[in-house]
Amino acid sequence: MLLRQYAVLFFYILDISFCLISIKQKNSRLYALTKPFLMPLLCTVYFLFLPQGVRDRWYQTFVLFALSFHCLGDVFLLFPRNKSRHMFYLGMLCFFIGHIFYTLWFVNADVGHSKKGVVLTVILCLILEYGLFRQLVLGPRKYAPILVPYSFGLCAMAAAIASTAGNGSPVYATLISFLGVALFYFSDFCIMRRMVRLPLFGQMTVMTTYIAGQSMIILGMLLMQM
Repeated sequence: MLLRQYAVLFFYILDISFCLISIKQKNSRLYALTKPFLMPLLCTVYFLFLPQGVRDRWYQTFVLFALSFHCLGDVFLLFPRNKSRHMFYLGMLCFFIGHIFYTLWFVNADVGHSKKGVVLTVILCLILEYGLFRQLVLGPRKYAPILVPYSFGLCAMAAAIASTAGNGSPVYATLISFLGVALFYFSDFCIMRRMVRLPLFGQMTVMTTYIAGQSMIILGMLLMQM
């Protein structure tokens, strides 16, 4: 069992490495080959590292659905946006659905829940959303009407993660997942800026923060159940 765990973890890290190398070398073929395997491998890592006693709990299927929809989103976003805009919208929809399934896990998992951190997180998210609105909507931005509502999926996830703080699960586990969703939000923010022709960072930053964000969300979830 231990061998399988670390073998899958090794392949996940290897796939990340080749994916980032493909971006650096601008190798679109290698990128298209490696990116779709990121979420399936991360999902396998999650279930292999889960303690035996919680692996069969009903809410674990939310993780499977979340990462499956994120994998579909990764595939749809491989298509050039200037030629296949509908693929971009499908990718956004898949990611949004994936965020909802993540949120359902944090709400339903047997990891302890508290309302103390939720209010502060909601206030923080509203401030972020206002800043996003000012940057993406106050101007002739054709993608803004879809980009802003999409971001509320990440805000819902952040609030659900905050609900696990201080009532059963380790605080550091909640903080790791919370940092993960913050990196995920930053990655999406970079994409949003690019879509409205206000680029902030390149694809390397987008993918690095996306992969780190996903990995930290999963790591925090695992630590909550140890």
